Amino acid sequence: MVAIAAVDYHRVVRIGAVGRPTTPWPAVAGLTVLATLGLSLWLLLGSARGPEPPFLSETGPSRHRRGGTEDALVLAGSGSNLPVTRALAAAHASHGAPPPVVHASIGSGGGVRALVDGAVDIALVSRPLTAKEREQDVIAVPYARVPVMVAVHSSVPKTDIERGELLAIFEGTRTEWSDGSPIVVLQRERGDSSHAAMARVMPEFAEVDERAYVARRWRVIYDDVGMQDAIASTEGSIGLVGSGSLPEDLPIRVLSFRGVVPTPDAVADGSYPIYKDLSFVTLGPPDARAADFFRFVFAPQGRDVIRDHGCMPLGNPSTIAGSP
Repeated sequence: MVAIAAVDYHRVVRIGAVGRPTTPWPAVAGLTVLATLGLSLWLLLGSARGPEPPFLSETGPSRHRRGGTEDALVLAGSGSNLPVTRALAAAHASHGAPPPVVHASIGSGGGVRALVDGAVDIALVSRPLTAKEREQDVIAVPYARVPVMVAVHSSVPKTDIERGELLAIFEGTRTEWSDGSPIVVLQRERGDSSHAAMARVMPEFAEVDERAYVARRWRVIYDDVGMQDAIASTEGSIGLVGSGSLPEDLPIRVLSFRGVVPTPDAVADGSYPIYKDLSFVTLGPPDARAADFFRFVFAPQGRDVIRDHGCMPLGNPSTIAGSP
């Protein structure tokens, strides 16, 4: 704690050589220090977690739909959904519909909470709904199956990776690539859908991943776009990406897994087993705006957009019925 020197207030105001009061500089200095300390403490406490959107707070409105029938759709949630969902939204708007608004990543759980709180019309989710989420009258509409890819910086001298090798890399027992360059592992946060998809195929990966997380062994990245950027800017890096095709202008390569390249066709025929489903989630049955968007997504043009983004289309448009 900083000690503030006491001020003799009887001497603060004195008569200067020209016979008028001089500025009480000791008092001003003391008060300035106190104000600065108070402001700093307020900023430190107030910004420790940062401002939280209302729909992510523990208390707030719940269970009501957002907007009216003429408003543009608002979507938010998992970062894995963003590239393909934004492309679908842009293609849908070209048909004369109000352009849907697709916000930056707030995670699958954040998307569901935003939906229930009435802040968005559609949540974007890249994992199965939890039991608690299903209790809130939400409905998931899967629309794409995306391969979870092992991606590396283009400097890595490798094109394929085996099961045991991947485990050793995340465990930290293998630390160099074949050319002697260091391996830099980039990890996702707990509960990430891409890591969960890998653990579904390789149960031991969950244990290795958790040990690394507890030990703070690797740098943790919190969304797919961030993971792509981190891999692209870090020589020797490796990480999991589950958002479909990667930007061609980044220095990233996708490794085949046990000799199989992660493509939508390989996911469809079962030869590439590591994948996750992307879903739209609504509060109750979709309203007319959401149903119109879903019909476009499941129509041939929407399914082409999904394939163009490295995903396998899911769903059947006949299952979508809009409420009046």
